[in-house]
Amino acid sequence: MNYTKLYDAVIAKAVFRKKPEGYCEKHHIVPRCMGGANGKDNLVYLTAKEHFICHKFLVRMYPSVRGNWYALIAMGRLPEFKAKVFASERAKAASARKGFKYSDESKVKMSFSAKRRGSQVNSVATRFGNKPPWNKGLKNWRQGYVHSDETRDKISSGNIRAGNIPPWVRKQQESAQ
Repeated sequence: MNYTKLYDAVIAKAVFRKKPEGYCEKHHIVPRCMGGANGKDNLVYLTAKEHFICHKFLVRMYPSVRGNWYALIAMGRLPEFKAKVFASERAKAASARKGFKYSDESKVKMSFSAKRRGSQVNSVATRFGNKPPWNKGLKNWRQGYVHSDETRDKISSGNIRAGNIPPWVRKQQESAQ
């Protein structure tokens, strides 16, 4: 399935229409985790269902970008969750929040916290220091990591007890007999 084509179709529809009636959410066309900005040309209004579906598409298009997974999970659901149910729950939550006001004390605390963090909180230099971003040049986040022999034995014995015998263990057992 061509998820890029589907994603582009949803975004194109949203760009050329007016703001949807009822509950809607802002969506970054190019996700912030992939260098997208907060400008008007990178934001569209989507229904809750469209928003959820777009994030599922982004995860399928770019599975190695953690930020896309975080955005989908931050919506409060796992990728297998149904979009129609998600949309209705999201609309109910928005109507429950309608009219909510932070107390003056909470506003002061949030302001103090934001000032203490500073304006460079989300810069690449602050997040990664002098190291390149974790996903720069890697095919997946586990690339290059090797388990110790002890850890591999524990994993194998756990799988065998559970009845999940990996192929390499099965070969070892067959050759030992």
